Parts: sequence; C-alpha cells; structure tokens
Amino acid sequence: MPKDLTQLPLIGRRADVLPDTIDADAREIDIIWTTGATVQRYRWEGWDDIVEYDEELIVSEAAVRLDRLNAGAPFLDSHMSYSLESVIGSVVPGSVRIENGQGSARIKLTSAPDAADIVHRILEKTVRHVSVGYRVHKYEITKASGERELWRAVDWEPYEISAVAMPADAGAQIRSAKEVAPGMALSPCVLIRQDQTAAAAASLKGTTMTDKTKAAVGAETDPTTAQTETRTAPTQQPAPQPADSTKAVSAERERGLAITKLVRQHGLDQDFGDKLIEEGKTLDQARAAILDALVERSPKAGQSEIAPAQARGDGAREAGYRDAVSEAILHRSRPNVNKLTDAGREFRGMSLIDMARDALERRGVSTRGMSKLELAGAAFQMRSAGMHSTSDFPNILANVANKSMRSAYESAPKTFTAWARRATIADFKPVSRNKLGGAPDLLKVNESGEFKYGTMGEKKETYSLVTYGRIMALTRQTIVNDDLDAFTRIPEAFGAAAADLESDTVYAILTGNPAMSDGTALFHANHGNLLTGATISETSLAAAYRAFGSQKGIEARPIKVMPQYIIVPPGARSVEARKQVTATTPASTADVNTFANRLQVVEEPRLIPAAGNDPWFLAADPNRIDTVEYAYLDGQDGVFTETRMGFDVDGMEIKARHDFAAAAIDWLGMSKNPGA
Repeated sequence: MPKDLTQLPLIGRRADVLPDTIDADAREIDIIWTTGATVQRYRWEGWDDIVEYDEELIVSEAAVRLDRLNAGAPFLDSHMSYSLESVIGSVVPGSVRIENGQGSARIKLTSAPDAADIVHRILEKTVRHVSVGYRVHKYEITKASGERELWRAVDWEPYEISAVAMPADAGAQIRSAKEVAPGMALSPCVLIRQDQTAAAAASLKGTTMTDKTKAAVGAETDPTTAQTETRTAPTQQPAPQPADSTKAVSAERERGLAITKLVRQHGLDQDFGDKLIEEGKTLDQARAAILDALVERSPKAGQSEIAPAQARGDGAREAGYRDAVSEAILHRSRPNVNKLTDAGREFRGMSLIDMARDALERRGVSTRGMSKLELAGAAFQMRSAGMHSTSDFPNILANVANKSMRSAYESAPKTFTAWARRATIADFKPVSRNKLGGAPDLLKVNESGEFKYGTMGEKKETYSLVTYGRIMALTRQTIVNDDLDAFTRIPEAFGAAAADLESDTVYAILTGNPAMSDGTALFHANHGNLLTGATISETSLAAAYRAFGSQKGIEARPIKVMPQYIIVPPGARSVEARKQVTATTPASTADVNTFANRLQVVEEPRLIPAAGNDPWFLAADPNRIDTVEYAYLDGQDGVFTETRMGFDVDGMEIKARHDFAAAAIDWLGMSKNPGA
C-alpha cells in the first residue's frame, strides 16, 4: 500500500443489479450504482500510522459529474482495465439518472464470445452485484468532538462500473492497486492535513507540500472544536504529481508484486515472500534469497530424491493443485459420478487449454502471445525442461487417465473372485504350487514313543506371471480440441478391458480343461470329477456331492471337502440352479428343497458354449482346498500406467500395464457336469 497520502487510487463502491429489469434477449440490465451511503475508510499519516475516517458521497446533479458515465462508460469485469477483453459491456448513453439520492443506469452487455460465460452468469442472476469506480475532486472535511473525521465528497466523478463476484459490505470499501487505470493522473484531492505535525509530514517519502501547507505545519488546533475545511482539485485536468513521488510509489508496488509472483512461481510459502518485502529487499536480493531457499530444499549430494521430496513444505500444496485440476476434468466427464469439492470448483468450466496455460504460468512460463498449439506443446514439454513437479500438466493428465482407468477396472464385474484363490508373486520367475489334497493322518504316539514323519503331496503345478499392456497417445491436438474422451472414456475402456482379461483368463481354465502335472486333463474320469451329463436337479446334485465325498488325498485318506459354489452360464442352467438352492415352504416331505442355502450361485456368461449343452461346475471353498489360483505382481494389484513424453507422437504417451496369471492347482476341489 503506498505510504504517500497523495497517491489515492480509484475508489470502489458496492452497487446492485435490479434482477426484475433484466432483458435477456436484448442483453440489457438496470442497476443502482450508488446510494451515497457513508462508509468507513482509512488513510496513512506518517510512515506507519493509519487513521480512520468516514466518507460520504453527496448524490446530486450538482455534486456528481455524469458526463463521462453518460457518454457510454465501460462496464468491466472486476475493475480490470488492462485489456479490451475485460470490457463486457457499456453504459447506455443518456440512461444515467440521479433521483431520490440514488444513481441509476442501464447497461448493454456484449455479445462477444470471450465474454459469454460472464454475461450468462449476469443474465441468469448468479452475478447480482456491481461496483462503481470513481474519483473525488473536492472534499469537505468536518471533525466533531469525539468522532471520526467526515469527508463529504461534494464534487466527484464516476469513471466505470464493474461486475464483481464479492462486493464490499455496506460499511466497507473496494480499494486496491488493480483499480488504478494505467496512464491516468491521480486526483490530488487528499493533501497533507493542515494540522499534521512536522515529523509526520517529513516521514512521507517523496511528498512535496504546497507553500500553504508548509506554513501551516505545526499550527495548533483545538481538538474540541468542530472544524471544516475544503480541498479542491482542478476542475479540468488534475495537477501532475511530483515525478519522484509517483515513481517511488510505482516502483514499490512493482517490487512487491514481482517478489510475490516469484515466490508463488517457485512454490515457496507466501510468508517467505512477505518477509522479503518487509525487509526492503531489492528484486536482485529477493532472487538470490529465493535461489538459496530452493537450493536448501533440494537433495544434497549422496541423498536420494525421495526423502527430501517428502520433507518439502510445498508438497501438499502441489499435490492439492494436481488433485483439484484432475477433479475438475473428471467432473466434466461424468458430473453425476465425480463430485466437485471447493478445491476443484476453482477450475470448473476451464477448457484443457486453459488448464495448460494455468499450469505453465504457475511454473513461471510466460504464455503471452502463444497460440493454442504452442501452449499445448509447451505444457507437454514442462518436464523435459527440468521442471519436475506434481503440478506439471502432463502429470495432471496422466493422473486423470490413471484414475479413469482404475475406476473402470475396479467397477467391472469379476465373478471368479468368490470361488478362486488370490495370490501374490514377487517376480516373473515360474512358481510351483504343491498339490496338497489333504494332510496325512495323525498317528497315535504311545508313552515314550516317537513321532513319525508325514509327507505332503509331491505333485506340483507350475505357472508364471504374464505382462499385458497397450500404449495410448495424447497429442497437442487433443488438448486444443478439448477432447475429454482421450483422458477419461478411452482409459475407462482400457480399465474395463483389463478386468475382462482377468475373467477371460480364469474361466478359460474351466472351459479349456487344461492338462495337469500328471498329464491328465483337469476334469477327467481318472480324477473323479467329470460327472455324467445332466440338468441341475436333486438327482444330479446328489451325484455330485457323492463324487466330492469319494475323493481321496494322500495315503488314500478322504479329504472331506464339500462343494460351496455352483458355477453356471446364464439361461436354463441359472434358473435350475436358483430353484435348487432357494428355500421354500413344502406341503410335504416330498417337496422339501434338499439343497436350499447349501450352494452359492455364480452366474458367468463366459461359460456359454459355442455349441452343444450348457455345462455347470461345482467348486469347494478355496480357503479349504486349492482350486484355481489367480495372482498379481507384488505391489501391482490391477492395471497401472506409466507416462513418458512422446517420441513417435507430438505429445505424451501413456502405457497401461497389467501383470496377471491364473492356473488350476488341484482337481479335488472342483467338478464338471457337461450338461444334458
């Protein structure tokens, strides 16, 4: 904030849109842009002292200069006057009125495409407030005993009106450096008070006082007496400010903004930047301090990058930014599924190219003058330029693709997980699974007798993990075209395909009937688990239970394992199975449903044969005896993605990788009926 009292920016006042007057077809609205209410303000006296005072706008045709406003003053976006894109409309010439202590006007909104979002919010009554920017040419100052000074603006001029998101409260102001229009001389309406002390006046760097003011410094005043003084600015062109004062204030403002921007771009805490500003560091000194801070948080020689990265104070902030942008992209793809939090709402409505621009500017890359293709290319090359960060745009896109893929993978139905056994394999070497088939009998040990050794089965089934994968390319054109499908629906399809791959692999074992380690097919009469073809009935289920009960393991010992799952294709077999396992209220013992609640039905379309009868299968509890085992690589459960900057394509490549395998381990816990 400028320390020089002569530097007063344009001031803002809250105003309101009159919702009942909105004409959406003509894109015109009526507003009340001032009521002249008294508001509390602040001014500097000396280098550090802030003094409160009240400001009252006199709303009359004699006090308000309406020529500038009535000639078609601009209607801006949030008082931003730096570019033509900020102009979202204008005051309808001749529509400005002063009546009953209020100022009203009619606004014509633009039809330009780049302002369509803002205009839409105004017309749909989401944006209901405006703020008027004005400059005072003449104050009358009154101070009563025990009260704040009252500054009555008896000659003031509105310059522009703005649509704003958060207007000031009734007793507050909107006032910032952004509200000063470049190239416009500031009105010297607030000069050194005649009752200021010489010390306070001397502390104002760069301030040049008039002879009248100098003569009055040190003059005694009676604090108990109400006093009024009038300060008048030139009625035509404001008097130019002392060059040294204006340059000093401008330089101070630019220094603070530049340091703040540098600190934000390098991911440092804002408190660090505030300290640099307060200590009066020059830009060169600030850059050196920022560089030292970056070196301090970087990995030291001999250290890995993982531990220091976890200790960085900005890690949570960078991850939060990445998650927020990812959330906004996912919400655009499926609003009903992916909900927005407050963090993601900040990026709602932004296109992919807008997000790329934002990511670049966060890393200190100037995007001014870049075309859309150049923007996309620069965003894709962020990491190749040495800017490793979780906020980089490629990482955000990869995060979106990975989340879409994982979500689809996890939501895809997999029926085999109920009856098959899950395992984890540490590497890609072949693994051997012993065929347990039950443990040997426990033998009686007489007094002082010896315990005898028993053995488990020597039969082993061997298999190893298989890697599956595919690469998809995300190009600059994808970003420019705002093609969300490339980051959401296509990865979703990959995720669902990975889940289908698992089901295909497992159920191919049942339908393919592979040979086991003994050289005999999984389902075979020699294994006692290939039943006579029949429909699912009480008779065929009884035969299946009989076959399970007849299975013997090591030392010809019965394994005492019964089926728990009945696995069927959809259709007639599914209907038969559900009828047999559903409890009913019988009229007689002959109608009792013998197998009610004894089996869980697993319905799987992959069991529908290309021709012939529909088969059905029975499986025991996989925790009781081995059946089919499916496995993932340790720490890599499911489908995962890897990202690299494209070499064959002008953009980014995402590789979907899936390590998976399945094999039949034992035949004793399964049986097959080929159907009838």
